[in-house]
Amino acid sequence: MKNKYYDDFRCTELKTKVKEVVEENGFFWHVFEETIFYCDGKHDDAGFINQLEVLKLKVEKDTVSHLLSEKLEGDVLMVIHHARRYIHAQNETLSLLMNGVLKSVYRCDAIDHYLSDMFMVSRYRGTGLTNQQKNELQITLNGMIRDDFPVKISYEKITDERKVTIGLFPGVASDQIQVPSLTYIQMMKILEVVQKEDEFLILTICGDQMLMTLEKYYEIIKEASQILQCEPLYINSSIHKLLNKVKSN
Repeated sequence: MKNKYYDDFRCTELKTKVKEVVEENGFFWHVFEETIFYCDGKHDDAGFINQLEVLKLKVEKDTVSHLLSEKLEGDVLMVIHHARRYIHAQNETLSLLMNGVLKSVYRCDAIDHYLSDMFMVSRYRGTGLTNQQKNELQITLNGMIRDDFPVKISYEKITDERKVTIGLFPGVASDQIQVPSLTYIQMMKILEVVQKEDEFLILTICGDQMLMTLEKYYEIIKEASQILQCEPLYINSSIHKLLNKVKSN
């Protein structure tokens, strides 16, 4: 689905007009003359239209419909949830970068990927990576991020697929939101590599998502440390002491 506003992840506000409204069970599907809301069923944008929360998005025949609790008319203001859009773009570009490195260096083909609030899961065909290869991959990716390789979006013809090119890697077809250069990813970390028969999964985290995940982990650790009545840094030793005490009884 072609949309010029998807080419700039920083485009998070737009004034447009209502084109069509369809009622469904007391809610209203709106189609607008233009939209900045990205929708692919997996990594949809969140946000507001005229201060009404967008409850759901769907795409039919390359047209995005927006579900609202009230019916709107005339001029509207769309506002995207910037933090969520930023994390989406960071991870999508990291996914393409990782696909390029794994294909060129380790001859592993990408299958697909999934983005959650805590991390991104990427699936590849192959026998997985050794610990050394995992560390090499992480160092390589962070080095390219520090070197700030450009991310270019291009169309050979207006009717052609949208292509995304990172550095010297060949362009690949992608309609996802991207950052303009790798420095926007900030940093990435491989959390785990999981082997599953003839494919393997790589769990990664990057950029602003690191802060959100770190805060959630700390909240869990803090709650556990309060229950165990110990300092967060010594939670492991406290758990082992508790287990040994239970075993001895």
